[in-house]
Amino acid sequence: ETLHSTDVEADWQVAGICVTREEELLICCKGDQTIKKCTKDGSVVDLINLAPLRPISISTSWSTGEILVGAIDSSISDDEAFSSGSGRRVVFKYTSSGEKTVEIQFESLGVPLFTVPWKIQVGTNGDIAVCNMKSEREGEVVLLDKYGRLKFRYNSKESQIGDDVSEVKFCPVGLCFDDKNNLVVSEVHSYSVQLIDLNGKFKGTLYRNKRNPPTDIVRCSNGDLMVGCSSGKVHVLKSNE
Repeated sequence: ETLHSTDVEADWQVAGICVTREEELLICCKGDQTIKKCTKDGSVVDLINLAPLRPISISTSWSTGEILVGAIDSSISDDEAFSSGSGRRVVFKYTSSGEKTVEIQFESLGVPLFTVPWKIQVGTNGDIAVCNMKSEREGEVVLLDKYGRLKFRYNSKESQIGDDVSEVKFCPVGLCFDDKNNLVVSEVHSYSVQLIDLNGKFKGTLYRNKRNPPTDIVRCSNGDLMVGCSSGKVHVLKSNE
């Protein structure tokens, strides 16, 4: 059943979408540097204007209604995003009405937290997980507490296929939290979905597709995991509950 729909304009350059707990659609538009809200009656309004930054990722908390947005400086082109260390690379937290409450950019001593905050998710405990991409084929998972303080960085190769992993890079392309706020990460090079505990330790491989690597993952309200793969198919991993 279609709840509601909206026409997407080409100059929006949609980089991501998510659904709020009020069942309204949020659209991350890097083209005009906004977050748009599509209401149930089909109208579209600009909820957040990020200029001069360009939003590239979005998520929302169903427990608090907060909105999280990853953004980079609009002066940084897509080609320069990985090669240049200049410009701002930030994760913002907003209220459901679009008021900015937290800005996350640095860890201690002014060290940048992110290169490209490609995907974001928030746990029921308030933890913020970010797929931080360092290149088109390499990245890490950054876990922050609800205030934006770094808890750990994860780039393990423990689940890689084969014995020689010295040249294999970690490339997370999707993530979510399970019901215990452990991280579930889809990783390209190992063709796998990995489980990471609250301390950043690899706990095992939940799924592996040696022909079509996973491209994204989402947790359903009943605990099931939906894994999108490069074949265009979605695989459902049933919850053990």
